[in-house]
Amino acid sequence: MEISTRDQAIKALHDLTTEQKRLAARGDALEQRLEAKTADLKAIQQKLAEQSAPAVVTVSEQEATLRRHINADGSIDVAGLCNDSVNRGEWHAEFKRLVDDRNLCRMLTKNGKGSKGLDAKLMDHMEKSPRIIQRLFSDASAVGEDFVPDLYLPELARKLYAPTALEAAFPTLTMTSKELKIPFSSAAVAPYLKSGASWTSIGASDSATSQISVTAQSFAARITADEDTAADSIVAAMDYFRQELQTALSSGVEDAILNGDTTAAHADLATPGSPRLWDASGRWNTGSVISDASDHRRSFIGLRAAAFDKGTGRNAAAMTYVDIMATRSLLGSGYQASGDLLMVVSPSVMVKHLLALDEVSTLDNFGPAASILTGSIAKLAGMDVLISGFMTEDLDAAGVYTGGVSDTQTGYVICHRPSWRVANYKPTTVDMDREISKGQVEIVATRRTALVDMSDTNKSVAYGYNVDSV
Repeated sequence: MEISTRDQAIKALHDLTTEQKRLAARGDALEQRLEAKTADLKAIQQKLAEQSAPAVVTVSEQEATLRRHINADGSIDVAGLCNDSVNRGEWHAEFKRLVDDRNLCRMLTKNGKGSKGLDAKLMDHMEKSPRIIQRLFSDASAVGEDFVPDLYLPELARKLYAPTALEAAFPTLTMTSKELKIPFSSAAVAPYLKSGASWTSIGASDSATSQISVTAQSFAARITADEDTAADSIVAAMDYFRQELQTALSSGVEDAILNGDTTAAHADLATPGSPRLWDASGRWNTGSVISDASDHRRSFIGLRAAAFDKGTGRNAAAMTYVDIMATRSLLGSGYQASGDLLMVVSPSVMVKHLLALDEVSTLDNFGPAASILTGSIAKLAGMDVLISGFMTEDLDAAGVYTGGVSDTQTGYVICHRPSWRVANYKPTTVDMDREISKGQVEIVATRRTALVDMSDTNKSVAYGYNVDSV
């Protein structure tokens, strides 16, 4: 299926929904062409996510703000211009990309000189700068090698922090230190009518308080390059390097949001401490062992494990509308508002089960609500429905991964979005180390983050498992 526009994605989703409902009405097997339908659904979601990305807009006001990088003595803060997290017009966005290309190339070459072609492109772009900083380049005779500071990688750092649709669905929390204790109110405060009492006699109902402890975990991704590689070859591979690092970090965080657990006996370890490879539907290599302390799914307690801990997991094999609502009813009474709920499903749950339900409203007909959540392509009973490949299809009947070759079950989670926060500590960092004895350059990107359950032990997430995926 070729999908190049948002309208084509919406039409494709409509066609998929119509086909599944037609098969259900005739009593045919919904598994017909399931693999192809699942692939189409992933393409639809990807296109919609791309279309939701904000475009860079050039306006004079944006470029005028470049003056913030002019120092009091009239000199230019070149480092600030390179490392500014805001794109101040199209010229500035392209400038940062060229700086990123040049410095990444210098890092990966043995002599550290980079590509002359990149220096030439940067010089040409500098000559087209907005008038407000045009004088910056008038006396820059060696722009490529001497003018632009090394080790500023603005484009790489920005891309490494790009969240997936699932991560972006949750509010964020900025951590001021690696460890943070959040005062938590574990019981609701009772209201009183002020008109029925004098100011001094208003009854007070203090909530029981406790603390939520948050520790940011470091997610790291590494690529290795041969330092003898020609600069021009590195230029051709730089987009690949960026994409691999970005995908590794963002996918690792999404996987942990769903499948993370910090207990000694991980929720997906049938035998605590035993080696257990889990490649999450082919996303990771065979070295991803969830019993290893370094595995990314050991970072924090994810939604599935939290549901088990809260006693809100259930066998949801029926996958009817009533059955899904039964899973939702496991949420606490204060966590039931439809507009605050997010349902995360596997691709096969969406294609095989949800699209055949009359109660599901897909993106092609739920109108203005389509923009409520990037990546959401359906709504069910007011809940946004989001697909994640890390809601895997290799679980057993109890909803956990055991490594059994015959396990083909999947599931879904329903969570109260405001109760879950993605806590971030410090910007993404990029470090480089040269292995002289091996003739290699190691680039490691690190991001510190955590998933925080602001509801503490309250029932803010439910997990429906034992759903057929084939």
